[in-house]
Amino acid sequence: MVPAMQAYAGKGGRPVLDGGYYMKTRENRPLIGPLPVEGAYISGAYSGFGVMGSCAGGELVARYVMEQTLPDYAPAFLLTRYEDAEYRALLDRWGDGGQL
Repeated sequence: MVPAMQAYAGKGGRPVLDGGYYMKTRENRPLIGPLPVEGAYISGAYSGFGVMGSCAGGELVARYVMEQTLPDYAPAFLLTRYEDAEYRALLDRWGDGGQL
């Protein structure tokens, strides 16, 4: 496809493949919002889709920091959702969803 690249064929070093861990929550929903420590916020546990979702997560954290109006879905990403017994029961019914 790119004839000029032929000059480099076979001359490169052996490629290195490196892996890593994807942080995720049990239900594979990120954590976004304030933490129990005053002034601390989280935007993480994106489970491999952080490149796509982190910009929206950052915007949501900025809304918390600036005390702006939050979208209706904001509570779905809070760490405090695990304090809700009904939510934890829902997670037990969901199972692992076949996720690795």
